[in-house]
Amino acid sequence: MQKRSLVKRVFLCFLLVSVMAFAAQKTAGGYYRDAAFQYIENRLPTAEITCKEGLSYYPNDMKLQMLLDRIQEAKEEQKNKNKEQNQDQQDQNQDQEQNKDQQDQNQDQEQNKDQQDHNQDQEQNQDQQDQNQDQEQNQDQQDQNQDQEQNKDQQDHNQDQEQNKDQQDQNQDQNAPQEMPVGQMSPEDASQLLKDFNEQNGEQKPWKPVRGQARPLKDW
Repeated sequence: MQKRSLVKRVFLCFLLVSVMAFAAQKTAGGYYRDAAFQYIENRLPTAEITCKEGLSYYPNDMKLQMLLDRIQEAKEEQKNKNKEQNQDQQDQNQDQEQNKDQQDQNQDQEQNKDQQDHNQDQEQNQDQQDQNQDQEQNQDQQDQNQDQEQNKDQQDHNQDQEQNKDQQDQNQDQNAPQEMPVGQMSPEDASQLLKDFNEQNGEQKPWKPVRGQARPLKDW
């Protein structure tokens, strides 16, 4: 067991030394190429780490320093761009919220207008119903007045008929022959009585007085 542990330790140490040796053997150009490739792929944080690592070994290398500056500028630009995008997104969201608020306000106004129109229609309907009711009442009143006038006209007509009948009766009474007292006869009645007698007994010839005789006096 101790031999195996010792072998592992030796192997790890050898591997670590080999890596450090390999890293130490990487030139400034190698760091630059790796960082440039990462920059082209827009892997800016990784490229920045590579440049800083190369500068730690080669601090005076101008190409690595210029590439690092360019990477940092690109990061700043990307940061500003992201900030602008975020601002634009916020503005867009704010505009959407304002539009939504405006839409809600317009919808509320439309609903209020619809409600007002509905109330106005109800008021108009109520006014129309009231007007129709007034017209019906007026018509009923007119019919009632007309019936009263007809009844009055009928009463007046009946009254006129009664007055005319009374007048006729009065005229008839005035035109009727006056009754004679008992035992007396009017000339008209006497003439009618004589006429009836003649019709029953035959018409008599007019009496002529004999010469030298006087006409006998009537005994009635």
